[in-house]
Amino acid sequence: MKHRDYRKMFLAAGMPEDQVDAVLDHFHADGGAADITSAAEYETAKSIYAVMDASVPSGDFHSPVARYLISLGVRIVAWEDQAA
Repeated sequence: MKHRDYRKMFLAAGMPEDQVDAVLDHFHADGGAADITSAAEYETAKSIYAVMDASVPSGDFHSPVARYLISLGVRIVAWEDQAA
């Protein structure tokens, strides 16, 4: 699937347009969400997660959006564990 097709899927799932290209570059290179390295990134990640989670059908674990969302959730939990 081409980058622009992923872009459409991520935008439809609620990814902010100003972030989608950077997110997709990392997603294609690493297969998931980038590490969260600051409190601001953590807050942004939580907001994106909430919006995207509402748009992914239950039981979808394999679409690019679902895979990104799962990895983003892992990054959020890792940040929370580190901050605790």
